[in-house]
Amino acid sequence: MALEMGRVEMWVCAKAFSSSANLGPGYDVLALAHDAYYDVVCVRKSEKTFVSRVTGAYEVPREGNNAIAAAEATLESLGADMGVEIWVHKGVPPGRGLGSSGATAAATVKAIELLLGKALDPNVAVRAAAEGERAATGSAHADNVAASYLGGLVMVMYNPLQVVQLGFPKVKFIVATPWFDVPEGKTGQARRVLPNEVSLSDLVTMTSGALAVVEGLKRGDSSLLARGLEMDPVVTPARSKLIPCYNEVYKAAKDAGALAVTISGAGPSIIILGDEGSAKAVIEKWKSCGIEASYKEVEVAKGASATTPPHV
Repeated sequence: MALEMGRVEMWVCAKAFSSSANLGPGYDVLALAHDAYYDVVCVRKSEKTFVSRVTGAYEVPREGNNAIAAAEATLESLGADMGVEIWVHKGVPPGRGLGSSGATAAATVKAIELLLGKALDPNVAVRAAAEGERAATGSAHADNVAASYLGGLVMVMYNPLQVVQLGFPKVKFIVATPWFDVPEGKTGQARRVLPNEVSLSDLVTMTSGALAVVEGLKRGDSSLLARGLEMDPVVTPARSKLIPCYNEVYKAAKDAGALAVTISGAGPSIIILGDEGSAKAVIEKWKSCGIEASYKEVEVAKGASATTPPHV
């Protein structure tokens, strides 16, 4: 219990980083954790499961917070007949295609494991975290949560769920984020614009592209990686229409020397395989469209891990 015999339970906390899913052609299959942003989630024992505090750079609701669903699934998986009080410290911007809800869910799972001194099988842990994604987006897609929980480059297979950690590539890239208002339920909207069926030729292109992304990352082959990132004839073209000035931004980056540009997750953030010159060109192009934007040079991040409570 949070309050027992006059003693208040200490918070047990975990940190999980942001992530970029899909990586061009790897829709719902590939994701990469990066150090652009991170969430911290703290838990302590309670009679029921609820979010008592939300702090940090971004406001998210306490009621219906996706940490609750992730926590309940984790406690059930661990066979723990109890609840947890949850404190969410939000550092990953919501609605920007950077795995914000996934970072919260992954940190929640890890924090409860640390609280109880028990570790779940990675597939079970990711499945529990994906319940947080279901609460947040309506779909229990596991790519972002797998990357935030395990770190590095991950591949997800479904029915049944299996997660494969593909390593920690030594790569740097740019994450550029436009700060226009996004609609509520943005991820669901970004899924609804996708076709239900794809042609065999598009399937071939995306399959070879996804393999090129994985091998390019593992080998440190920027040319192969760049080619793979842009081998998506289905998802990126459909979602680019939801991002203001995407085509102009893409051209500005490539004209400034970027090797590849693609959408991060559901967007509107983009991934740029290039230098700061291409990043600045993107920011200026969005600015000319009346949209403020920013960028971060990022590296591949580790998985969810123990941390201290935030200073607030």
